[in-house]
Amino acid sequence: MFKTQKNQIRGLSKTEYLALQELCRLSKNLYNVGLYSVRQFFFVENTFLRYESNYHQCKTNENYRLLNTDIAQQTLKVVDRSFRSFFNLIKKAKSGNYQFNQISLPHYLKKEG
Repeated sequence: MFKTQKNQIRGLSKTEYLALQELCRLSKNLYNVGLYSVRQFFFVENTFLRYESNYHQCKTNENYRLLNTDIAQQTLKVVDRSFRSFFNLIKKAKSGNYQFNQISLPHYLKKEG
């Protein structure tokens, strides 16, 4: 069973809250950049762009440079995990354990979110 933990951060000053909000925005933007490069590679080559190759494409991005390296790498690993899940669902659908109409490419995160 998977569990989710929700944390509420209290007692932050306004500058700390704005800094945290900016880091979240940068991480979201980096996710969308990484997802874009993987999706474009998939449409052109019809194969999967692995994390290692995607990392080299995205590390020159402004969002990657503004985040700490460990946060940026974990964000790109989430993109990798999303696409691995997508391909595993396709394998399940080919074996008859899943329906093709329920499978879709991973979606971008909202621009304003």
